[in-house]
Amino acid sequence: MTNHMISRRRMLKYAAVSGIGGLIAARLPIIARAAQQTSLAQSIAAAAATFLDTLSPEQRTTASYAFTDDERFRWHWTTPSGFPRHGLPLRDMNDDQKAAAFALLQASVSPVGYQKALDIMSLQNDLGNDPQQYYVTVFGTVGDAAGWGWRWEGHHLSRHFTVVGEQVEVMPFFLGSWPTENDAGLRALGREEDAARELVNSLEGEARAAAIFQTNTLTNHVTQNNPRVTPLGPLGVLYAALDGDQQNLVTEIIEAYLGVLPEALTKAHYDRLIEAGIEQVRFGWAGSLEARRPQYYRLQGPTFLLEFDNSRNRGTHVHSVWRDFTHDFGYNLL
Repeated sequence: MTNHMISRRRMLKYAAVSGIGGLIAARLPIIARAAQQTSLAQSIAAAAATFLDTLSPEQRTTASYAFTDDERFRWHWTTPSGFPRHGLPLRDMNDDQKAAAFALLQASVSPVGYQKALDIMSLQNDLGNDPQQYYVTVFGTVGDAAGWGWRWEGHHLSRHFTVVGEQVEVMPFFLGSWPTENDAGLRALGREEDAARELVNSLEGEARAAAIFQTNTLTNHVTQNNPRVTPLGPLGVLYAALDGDQQNLVTEIIEAYLGVLPEALTKAHYDRLIEAGIEQVRFGWAGSLEARRPQYYRLQGPTFLLEFDNSRNRGTHVHSVWRDFTHDFGYNLL
């Protein structure tokens, strides 16, 4: 083990992980959701201020950008050596600063999302990469009602947070995993992969023909790291054409991804998806139908696009990204 490695157990030391509950509960009344968002905005701001207060003046300068800076829209999923990051990396923080950074992440995501982030970062040890090459970047003045935000990013993990007044937006987000399963049995995106494969293998006849749009997988997710995206072509089988069990698998995939958001935003985005017409969501597949083989799938509805690509390294290297056509980077709030 090289001296830069940091174990998953040590990551857990920096902030306690809460218990994991249900991902999608009953839909909240609008007033209750607004109250939860207010509480969320305040919690994130408090954690961000605490983090910044732990930094030296030089570190604070390194971590900080203007809210209007184009850096806010510059993002990627590859290693920092392949795409240099801007901000303050964990490896340049002392233990107290790391604890404050992890507390900020924990305040900004769900318990599920926090644990998944730890899992993705810990997989860097399997690759011989430095799991402390994750960068924290703050945009604007924390608590500024006109808008501020922050980002946590490194290999296979890109989380973006925009706060305007008491409203919070957390789109887009990227989750990756290589390997898809390590020697200890850790699968950072296991159910996200398995539920989709169960779904495509359950399809028959016209539904199967509509879903599988090509037999070879893609080489990567289509939307890449574009700052804004528009809907892709209408490939795949409609949710409305699926039976009840198949529709439940679609819902399970959606819940697995939205479940990494803070609870209030999980419900808000799920409600938007339902109100925009879940029957219009399409599921498309390309590549092998077998486990541990190259494959790609997408879910697309009126408000969102989810891409899951497992084309590299013989089907053991996942890139997945959730894009929102109007809410990415808080465009809807500005």
